[in-house]
Amino acid sequence: MNIIRLTLSPLATNCYIVPTGSNEAVVIDPADDGETIMETAKKAGLAIKKILLTHGHFDHTGGAAYIKEQTGAPIYIHSADVELLSDPEKSLSFFAPGKPFVVCEADVLLKDGDTITQGGTEFRVLCTPGHTAGSVCFLCSADGSDLMFSGDTLFRDSIGRSDTYSGDQTVLFGSLEKLSALDRNYTVYPGHGEMTDLFTEKRFNPFLSGLF
Repeated sequence: MNIIRLTLSPLATNCYIVPTGSNEAVVIDPADDGETIMETAKKAGLAIKKILLTHGHFDHTGGAAYIKEQTGAPIYIHSADVELLSDPEKSLSFFAPGKPFVVCEADVLLKDGDTITQGGTEFRVLCTPGHTAGSVCFLCSADGSDLMFSGDTLFRDSIGRSDTYSGDQTVLFGSLEKLSALDRNYTVYPGHGEMTDLFTEKRFNPFLSGLF
């Protein structure tokens, strides 16, 4: 699977265009530049059919409204983060004062264990609150590989912050325990920074290694 990563927004957010077969794709966390995302997908011969949000912070959602307008693709987000889509303060847009806040509207509200199917690919929703109340990871298997789109829950050698609106450090540590209990070595595509894999993080990430 040729997953396309675009690093966008003033906070260097990773946006992923994930092919799902038959020249279709989903986009995960469309950052702040819908035009670039659409152009990249078009060049790759991919039609975006769904927009999946790992959480509601502005740097992960800024391009969602534009892509939805251009494609009709529905927006998926956990129900606990819906309010962030229309609130510039709660979504932390003040971290990029030069960028206008773009409101978007959710079409599908997610809960733990939900599955999202597009083409031949199924994404499972794993609720991992703590960075925000509605943070999730999207898990899928494709071409013999297990993939995790971890948003701002898990990074290479680190984790997301928990000191902003609806964040909770104790809850986040509970989510990390949930990730640590997974027995597959997922390739991890984080919301910021470089790719990693779950077994490496269990061994070397200081926030996970004590749980393994």
